[in-house]
Formats: sequence, C-alpha cells, structure tokens
Amino acid sequence: MSDPPTNIRAHQNDQALELSWTDLGTSRVPYHFIRSECPCASCKDEWTGARILDPATIRPDLRIEALEPIGSYAVRIAWNDAHSSGLYTWDHLRDLTQRHAGNPATP
Repeated sequence: MSDPPTNIRAHQNDQALELSWTDLGTSRVPYHFIRSECPCASCKDEWTGARILDPATIRPDLRIEALEPIGSYAVRIAWNDAHSSGLYTWDHLRDLTQRHAGNPATP
C-alpha cells in the first residue's frame, strides 16, 4: 500500500488535481483523465477490468464538488456529473500520477 499524498488540491479553473508525493514531487493530473479512470463498478467491470465508462461521454465542464477522505487509504471524489461512487486509493492515484507523467498529452 502506498503512502498517501502529502497534499491534494483541486484547481477548478485548470480542471486538474494537484497531487504531491514525497518521492514523486508534485504533479497536476487532468480531471478528465482521473474521471475516466474511475475504479467503481459502474465505470469498470469488476470481473474483467474492462472500462464501461466511455471517456467521450465525460462532460467538458467537469468539476470536483467534494473530496472526502476514506479512512487512511483513499479519497472519494464527487464530480459535477452526479458521480461519486469511486474510491480512489492512494495506490490508484499514484498510478494515475505516474501514467499521466509518462504521457502528459493525456486529456
């Protein structure tokens, strides 16, 4: 299990979540990328891991309405598209940070 980020900050105007890690530094990951990688069962098939959510259907004016810590292992993100069932574990957010850093052109 990964350590939690040292800081999480939503940049609504830029539509990016800023995540600071002790070993990775600080990165901004676009909301669209994070939302498209939602780990919940309505966005990702529990058995096959296949994506159910089509990223093309994500609204362009995506915003975070709330960030709720879940225990010491995750955060729940409430989006303005009425979706809030995904729990983003520190491992998952770390993976998204690294994947986006490896491909900054990701929307």
